[in-house]
Amino acid sequence: MEVLGLSVAAGLATVAGAALLFGRRSWNERNLAFFLGLAAGVMAAVVALNMMPSALLLYPVGPGLAGLALGLVLMGYYGRFARLEGGGGDTPLMRLGLLIMLGIALHDLPEGMAIALGEELKGRTGLVIALGVGVHNIPEGMVMAAPLLMAGMPRRQILGRCLLVALITPLGALLGAALLGVAPGIMPVMLGLASGIMAWLCLFQLWPQAVKRDGGRSRWGFLAGVAIIILATFL
Repeated sequence: MEVLGLSVAAGLATVAGAALLFGRRSWNERNLAFFLGLAAGVMAAVVALNMMPSALLLYPVGPGLAGLALGLVLMGYYGRFARLEGGGGDTPLMRLGLLIMLGIALHDLPEGMAIALGEELKGRTGLVIALGVGVHNIPEGMVMAAPLLMAGMPRRQILGRCLLVALITPLGALLGAALLGVAPGIMPVMLGLASGIMAWLCLFQLWPQAVKRDGGRSRWGFLAGVAIIILATFL
């Protein structure tokens, strides 16, 4: 099935993005500030330029806003009760990297569904959407891998986790193909949910962590992340 092949290729771009960072042998606080800022910029731009416009302009406004609110509430609840600064044996960087993976995985599910929707619309729409998703996924793979690398996770484990996240895109495509005729209203809810989770991560985890380490580098990283997504969206 063509839609499955397109979604697999788009998802694997996440793994490629993570692998781009594997050549770096040493990390410091300035590097971390830049990549956390990059992650914040990527997530903020994806939400503002991709996810929420799709949820609010292509569908009724209510389901998208409901999904956004649900995502923010769920992550706010998690942030209140999860001790991100200690305990449990994992470092804060490790937990931050895993949270980024959660946000991007939930973001990849509606993207896969969008590929399936594009295939249903007309000729090459699915291919164009898959290309855009793949370009987005390269920097997302980088921002997933950076905190895990800095936390000392072995590269093989990082690659395996990124591969699992990459599989969410074809899963979303299969789910989208199955649900389009049954429950088309689920797409704006999923887009809003992913947006809420990513917005919370950006505002309350990534950006504060980046600024705390190096304000100047974090701002450059944020601007670079926004620029990458603008180029991927409009070119």
